[in-house]
Amino acid sequence: MVYIYNLTILRLLSTMNFMKASLRNVPRHTVRLVAQRTGLTPHVLRAWERRYAVVHPHRSAGGHRLYSDLDLERLGLLQGLAAGGHSIGQLAKLPLEELVRLADEQRMSRGPTAAPVLPGAADAYRADVLQAVTDLDTPRLQSLLDQSLLSLGVPAFVDGLAAPVLQEIGERWSRGQLSVAHEHLATAAVRRVLGWALRTFEVSTVAPGIVVATPPRQVHELGALLVAVTAAAEGWGVSYLGADLPVADILSAARQTRARVVALSVLHPTNDPSLLHDVAGLRQALAPDVVLVVGGGAINVYGDQLAAAGARIIPDLAGLRTLLASLHSSGPAGTR
Repeated sequence: MVYIYNLTILRLLSTMNFMKASLRNVPRHTVRLVAQRTGLTPHVLRAWERRYAVVHPHRSAGGHRLYSDLDLERLGLLQGLAAGGHSIGQLAKLPLEELVRLADEQRMSRGPTAAPVLPGAADAYRADVLQAVTDLDTPRLQSLLDQSLLSLGVPAFVDGLAAPVLQEIGERWSRGQLSVAHEHLATAAVRRVLGWALRTFEVSTVAPGIVVATPPRQVHELGALLVAVTAAAEGWGVSYLGADLPVADILSAARQTRARVVALSVLHPTNDPSLLHDVAGLRQALAPDVVLVVGGGAINVYGDQLAAAGARIIPDLAGLRTLLASLHSSGPAGTR
């Protein structure tokens, strides 16, 4: 009797496990829920399904796409890996087990970004993004930026698309080819995407800390936001403070977070004599082992003087990655 009882229990447990596994294949999640749980926008979901066939959602009686638990798991893994620099075209072909393995490796490393920045990878998006800005087509612009970030990964997105596009828009505005409305539209759209990327790469484990801001009277923050996203993708714990911060507040944040790096973005104005005083004062007040980094368009004017004040001048985001990688591997100082 005991044998029969145990056999019955084993069969029951086996049946329950089979039913549980089967439920994971049941299409029951809407596009809206998938977007909320994975961070993928409906635009990106559609693009990935059509171009890469990453999942095969079912259709409800009313024609709406429905996703299973397994689809959710796969899409969440793809989102994290693509944002980390992997090619979505290559990821789409991999089984779930391989995606889990890659995600584990990415979480373990969280140092320098694994995937290299490909110089021409963003070319396919750049013209379309600029055209969407010219047409003041907000939905298309946002869709293109979302898709490009997830397809290209952070390094290629910020170096090959976001930064050049913003520069081009600024130049066209100065030539009278675009209006302030065009510039504001592009800035708002890029800011939304970068804000999402920064939240995606939030570090929950112990990581070296970096404080990112613009100093007093520097009100253009997109350069600082690009720096923050780049650092987050490299595995740093980012404290992003925004634009036009008093020196005392930047210093306080650096001390409180035990930051190893303080990064400042300087763009306009380029005729501010107080900037050098502010940076020199910040450098003097920071601990000697904290690296003060300054970058942005205004370094063409202030670069030599800022360097003389003790700041490390970083001409581009590739240089920032190199610096952060060397500091990341050199050990201690502040972590958070």
